Amino acid sequence: MGRAAQALSGGMDLVLRALVLQGIWLLGTLAGGLVLGWAPATMAALDAATCAERGEPIRWRRAAQVWRGSFLRSQVTLGLPGLFLVLAVAAALSGLLPVGLEVVLWLAAGLLLIALAHIPDLDRRYRLPATRVLGRSLVLGLAQAPTSLLMLAVLALWTGIVLAVPGLAPFLGAGVPLLVIHHLVDRSLDRNEDLLSRPADPPDGYRARPPRGTAAPPRPRPAATA
Repeated sequence: MGRAAQALSGGMDLVLRALVLQGIWLLGTLAGGLVLGWAPATMAALDAATCAERGEPIRWRRAAQVWRGSFLRSQVTLGLPGLFLVLAVAAALSGLLPVGLEVVLWLAAGLLLIALAHIPDLDRRYRLPATRVLGRSLVLGLAQAPTSLLMLAVLALWTGIVLAVPGLAPFLGAGVPLLVIHHLVDRSLDRNEDLLSRPADPPDGYRARPPRGTAAPPRPRPAATA
């Protein structure tokens, strides 16, 4: 009986958390006019999920600060990949393309969806250049292929549930996926700390500059020929 009560309490806590995340995401999306609002709203909602997972209370003022602080950057890190995803799906569903090209577009859409799911938590933990976030997110998603496939399966299942029960959409439509994605991605980041913190390899022929005030090492001279 005690375990059942504990499980029920934990389940109710997750539902309430998802409801709060849904509220943050909806208000943030509407505040930015849908098109420009969903990206910073996603960043704010996942930051709130992180606070809740640490046992901290979710504060709306903090969510508003995260929304404002990430507004411009998230248009590049999340907005552009989201636009590419929409264009790929729209082209694949148009019925005007050859079957082979449609398959390629669906594959690209799947990869973009996996990368998009990893971007907010990755960008929150590592302050990478905005242009490198998508590539690192895709690397993480491919490195954790089982987790990525599980994520896609959960998203597909939840989409089916919402389509079957449309009344869930205004209350939990985005909150549940955000909660699940954060849980899975945060653990993927922990497992791939070395991969993500490692600096990119320099291009061929690159020579690092010596620190200021130190002499550069001499260049090797070609061997004298007789």
